[in-house]
Amino acid sequence: MTPHGPVWAARRQVVKAMAVVRRPSDGALLVSEYTGPDAAPFHRLLGGHVEFGEYAADTIRREFLEEIGQALTEVWLLGVVENLFRWQDQDQHEVVFVFSARFEDAAAYDIAEQRVRDDTRGYTRVIWRPPGTVSPPLYPDGVLQLAEPHDPTGITPLRPPPDGWSPARRRA
Repeated sequence: MTPHGPVWAARRQVVKAMAVVRRPSDGALLVSEYTGPDAAPFHRLLGGHVEFGEYAADTIRREFLEEIGQALTEVWLLGVVENLFRWQDQDQHEVVFVFSARFEDAAAYDIAEQRVRDDTRGYTRVIWRPPGTVSPPLYPDGVLQLAEPHDPTGITPLRPPPDGWSPARRRA
């Protein structure tokens, strides 16, 4: 079967970027909590789709501004995970760039709960997930290992390009 046949029509592959943001006072992890009718409740890191021509680190900055109105600083790549799952009766395949980041405004850590601005149905809220929480599940799979403060692999996270850097600027 070719990629243009009916079997491939129900499949979807996307590139996403998500961020690990921990509250300094207790190490809680910032997550979105989904409680809609399509699935059992679950948690996900905040982030979104990498648009064509956009760097994943820039996606994180844009998505946090769009979703909760917060600017980020100290955005560092932790790693990449793949997530294969079924959502709304369709197979999904995500390639997720996972970053660590901090809020630019320290007061943002004091916000206990907020709604995602672009969630028109009201199924998603942003909360702090306490350390050691096991339920509801945290997605994408494998992100918890990257989110741990001490990575046993000893791999140093990669730095993103400096703020304001773009491929167009490089060619100029």
